[in-house]
Amino acid sequence: MNLSQQLRLVSLEKKQWQRLYYKNQQSYMRQRLSAIRHLSEGKSRAEVTKLLGCTLTLARWVKTYLEIGLEGIVQPIKHQVKSRLEQEKRQELKRMILEEKPTKYGSDREIWNSKIMGAVISRSAGKFTSM
Repeated sequence: MNLSQQLRLVSLEKKQWQRLYYKNQQSYMRQRLSAIRHLSEGKSRAEVTKLLGCTLTLARWVKTYLEIGLEGIVQPIKHQVKSRLEQEKRQELKRMILEEKPTKYGSDREIWNSKIMGAVISRSAGKFTSM
């Protein structure tokens, strides 16, 4: 049995769908919810793909819906960004920001901001660059 057939066997809770649709304003979440609704109403994958402009991800959304339900469909996208600094260097930077003032590093300001931190890191290139 393919995913579309499995999806037709599961009844879509329209009140829950509507609540999640209006609660989640992000277009990618609404696109996922709309795809599930169209498919559960009997539209083919080709029709839904053309309607919503999604291609490869449609099968993944259906699998998620069948395994977890609508709550799984509206999970936010999570990206894991690798840190450019090693743990030891991050700790040193954290200590520096918490315990010292930017004026110690040549700034005319007393409060840290991203611009000052970037300038201090650039000037202290040997101390914070990865080896």
